[in-house]
Amino acid sequence: MKIKLPFLAIVLLTIFGCEELDKLTEFDITDNLGTTLKVSIPEGAPTNWSQEITVDLASNKQVQENLDYVQNVTINNLSFEITNYIGAADTQLTEASITVAGTSISIGTIDLKTADDANQVFSIGTEEQLAIIAAYLKQAESVTVTLSGIVSASPVEFNVVIDVDATITIDVI
Repeated sequence: MKIKLPFLAIVLLTIFGCEELDKLTEFDITDNLGTTLKVSIPEGAPTNWSQEITVDLASNKQVQENLDYVQNVTINNLSFEITNYIGAADTQLTEASITVAGTSISIGTIDLKTADDANQVFSIGTEEQLAIIAAYLKQAESVTVTLSGIVSASPVEFNVVIDVDATITIDVI
């Protein structure tokens, strides 16, 4: 009996292959790794604006527990929303961009009050840009996001809610 079990295990591994066994040790975690950037530009301050915030894979507890086993990161969607706007009704954010992992994504011009009132969600980034960001996150586990632009008037306050919809593949073997 002792000889039959190891032999059976070898036969099963040969039949099903290591690929099938590897699939049994993998699982995906899909989460929104989003964060909120609070913007406050006082009256008389320069209207050129730039701020940084960090997005971290370890913000998800299950990912944090398995950081050493991250096999792949896929960014399914990258988006942002303007919320809690306080300022003049016609204030615009121009020449806006988001830079993530050295990849700059141009946003263009946004009417801040209109975007907030409409709860407008802006999906950004090409598949190639998202793949570059995902590859960076796989290696670095966190990434600095820089938002910049020119605000047409001050004072102004608003939040930029950044949503990073990601799937993290964990392989424990």
